[in-house]
Amino acid sequence: MKYEKLCARLDFDVSRETYDRLSGYHDLLLKWSKTHNLIGPRERDELWERHILDCLQVWPLVSSGKVIMDIGSGAGLPGIILACCAAEAEDTELVLVESLQKRCVFLRTVARELNLPVTVENARIENVSRETVDFITARAVTDLSGLIHYCEKWLDNSAIGVFLKGRNWKTELTQAKGYWNFNSDTTPSLSDSEGVILRISEVSRV
Repeated sequence: MKYEKLCARLDFDVSRETYDRLSGYHDLLLKWSKTHNLIGPRERDELWERHILDCLQVWPLVSSGKVIMDIGSGAGLPGIILACCAAEAEDTELVLVESLQKRCVFLRTVARELNLPVTVENARIENVSRETVDFITARAVTDLSGLIHYCEKWLDNSAIGVFLKGRNWKTELTQAKGYWNFNSDTTPSLSDSEGVILRISEVSRV
C-alpha cells in the first residue's frame, strides 16, 4: 500500500518514518512466512488491508501509555505495528507476550532490524510477572471473557484493555457481563464494517 493511500484511510497522521518501518515489517513477515508459516498463503496478498491497517487503528487509543502489553502476539499483530508507531514516542515500551519460541525469534528479529522499543516475553500470559502496564492489547486470541480472565490482575489495577473484535462483539460483551463488572466503550473499525475496538476498564468480578 502506498503512503498516500494509507494516510487517506486513517483519521490520524502517520509519518514517513513510521510508514517505512511498517513496510520493513511487511517485507520481513512475507519473507519469514515462506518457511515459518506465520500467516497463511491467502493472507499474504491482503497483508496491508487485512492486518496492518486493522492493527494501526489501535495506536491513537494507546499512544498515551508508557508500557503497552500485547498478549498472544503471534506474528506481531498488533504489537509490532504499535511498536512501529511508538518508535517516535519518548519512553514507550511494547511488551510482546508469545508462548511459541519460533514466533518469539521472529519478533525479536523484527525489533532488532527495525530498531523498535520492544521486549519479547516467551511465556504464557498467566506466567508473566510484570506489574506495571498501562494498556493491554489483543487480536484474535480468545473471547472477551477469556481476555478479561487472563488480564484480570492488570485490568483491576488501572490498566485498560484495548481489544480488536469482529462481528460477534455484542454477544461477547453480553456474555462477559455475566462474570465481570467493567466499563466499556467501542470505536468502529476502519477495516471491518461489523467490527469494533473494545476498550475495557475498571474490572472486578461479579
